[in-house]
Amino acid sequence: MRAFIDNGRGFAFGEAIYPAGGFYGPLKDRYMTLLIIHEGKARIVCDDEETVLSARSCGFFRNARSISMEYSEGRHTRVSWCEGYAGDFSEALVSRLRSLPTQIPLPQRIESIQRLGVELGAGSSSNLNQLRNALGESIFLAYFHEAQMSEQERLTPRSVLRARFYIDENYDKEITVDRLAALVGVTPQHLVSSFRKHFGVTPVRYLWQIRASRGHFLLLQTALPISDIAYQCGYKNPFHFSRQISEQFGLSPRQVRENKGYRMASDVAEGAADTAYGMELSDTTVLPLEASPTTGEGPSSTV
Repeated sequence: MRAFIDNGRGFAFGEAIYPAGGFYGPLKDRYMTLLIIHEGKARIVCDDEETVLSARSCGFFRNARSISMEYSEGRHTRVSWCEGYAGDFSEALVSRLRSLPTQIPLPQRIESIQRLGVELGAGSSSNLNQLRNALGESIFLAYFHEAQMSEQERLTPRSVLRARFYIDENYDKEITVDRLAALVGVTPQHLVSSFRKHFGVTPVRYLWQIRASRGHFLLLQTALPISDIAYQCGYKNPFHFSRQISEQFGLSPRQVRENKGYRMASDVAEGAADTAYGMELSDTTVLPLEASPTTGEGPSSTV
């Protein structure tokens, strides 16, 4: 992230409603903008390149000269954004960003991070600025992750995606490569080679990974007997289930359940002293923070 954001000036979150459309810009400084269209439609012109975003979508824009946003006239539009000042981009990084789609459907995790960022408001303090910047980094990284996954799916043959979806939904059933290939309309040999090419594993190996992951979840989240979990996840017997859990997670099913999958808290692990001094604070008391009026401020504030 530090490779393409000017961290000295940080991030800003904002949102706005245009009851009957509108226009914003042009902005002349160099920005890196994640724009989210919750409702309505927008036309973004970034360095003379036009992109149209529809409702429930988001896009990444980095302008060198100017950027402007036009919201459809006569149409209710709700928009939010996270923006920062663009840093210096290497040619390798520019090439990598160009390989990703300019826009993607709005994922839940991006919407959640954006909501947290907007709720912080436009105030400034050292802690608040650090939190805002951490959320700014997180939302851009989330976009790049989702865009990469979206691009991967776009380049993955439909038959392979259908095979993976079938495994995800039917891991508890008997699944063979021959049956899976017949369901998606390709030969078994083609399915195995294509699945490995796009997902790095064979369909059978992927099936066992899904079964083990589901079994691990049930060990932690339910009180079901281990044998019942094994059968629910598609294993023929508990011994096979136990062996796979041990191979994938480094613990037997019983050990997974005993330690709950959690790291022991430091006060328990080390027996550290925990002392609370006697100062009582009222509900309105605010502990002073060192003011930092400039660090972390972004190019705009919440509307």
